[in-house]
Amino acid sequence: MPFRTVDIKPDLEYLVQLRREFHRYPERSGQEVRTAGRVYEELQKAGITDIRRNIAGHGLVAVIGNGGGPIVALRADMDALPIKEQTDVPFLSENDGVMHACGHDAHIAMLLGAAKIIKQMEHELSGQVVLIFQPAEENAPIGGARPMLEAGALDDPKPDAVFGLHVWPGLPVGQLGIKAGYFMGASDRFTIRVQGKGGHASMPHETIDAALVAVQIAQVLQTIVSRNLNPMDAGVVTIGKIEAGNRYNVIADEAIMEGTVRSLRPEVRNLLERRFTEIVEHVAQSMGAQAEITYQRGYPVLQNDPAAVEVVRSAASCLLGENALPEIEAALVAEDFAVYLEHFPGAFFWLGCGFHDESKNYPLHHPKFLVDERVLPLGAQMLAETALQYIWQKGR
Repeated sequence: MPFRTVDIKPDLEYLVQLRREFHRYPERSGQEVRTAGRVYEELQKAGITDIRRNIAGHGLVAVIGNGGGPIVALRADMDALPIKEQTDVPFLSENDGVMHACGHDAHIAMLLGAAKIIKQMEHELSGQVVLIFQPAEENAPIGGARPMLEAGALDDPKPDAVFGLHVWPGLPVGQLGIKAGYFMGASDRFTIRVQGKGGHASMPHETIDAALVAVQIAQVLQTIVSRNLNPMDAGVVTIGKIEAGNRYNVIADEAIMEGTVRSLRPEVRNLLERRFTEIVEHVAQSMGAQAEITYQRGYPVLQNDPAAVEVVRSAASCLLGENALPEIEAALVAEDFAVYLEHFPGAFFWLGCGFHDESKNYPLHHPKFLVDERVLPLGAQMLAETALQYIWQKGR
């Protein structure tokens, strides 16, 4: 059994109260005013004084420990989604049309719980722990991690490694998912504006049907994955929205399409973007239309450092047991924590939050999504244990 550094048990009642408060008052990306204020208050209550506020909007960075020794950062995201909640919990969102449907309320509570643990052990620290409370993770394709770094959030002190977690309804409470290398996908966003020539439905020969061009583009785009991509690689092209036309008997002169392209390796990402552009332009041209493409690269592929993964595995083995680490596959969901991992070694992991009663489990971003609150102390302990394990191992 690996060496265990944390024996302090988090206060479950405190974590539940915090998480429910954040859930009741969710705030969208870039609007995390109340949330950031409450985080600041709780950090102060824990005796943490080295706190910087209003970074890249409403971000906070706090530091525990003295100079010298390894420096490790832990991150929690704070923003909620523009989703109308459909749960029946007594702490239902009071901000209509806004919901913590991705578990960030739990992430905030967990990192605050970890902060209290680490602060109580500060006299034993032979390094520093940097706490990142990040806004705007859901604000793809820009996100909040890149603006935080550009604002100097991690310039001083500069961490040797960065760790983060995400609650995961696909795993039950008590299990943790992590793998070295490519772990979560790159996510790009596009808009296609097809310009045709409208006219009366009875005279199609005098028109260029933008709706028909859009449908054809949508169909041919699916051949990228089926015919251009190595079957052993992961990638997906999704058209999430198509708008065209105003009346049943009028051929549309314009169509607008929006969607996402996802991949798991940088070279696949480049291939998908190149073929995407070629197909859209050539299909539109072949049908006499024009296509204007806006293609935005979003979050990069999230790639876990193998040495950092072993630190997480060691912490999980201590806290959750050897059987808590099932074999998992990478996923094409995207996370802007990947931006930190482009600048620092580190690792990101999934922490099971699924209920034993599977009828209660809904996917992330669902209006009925909730976490089993027994995950809260496990998350707080995992973050603290991971940070202290890293400092202990690095400082040997």
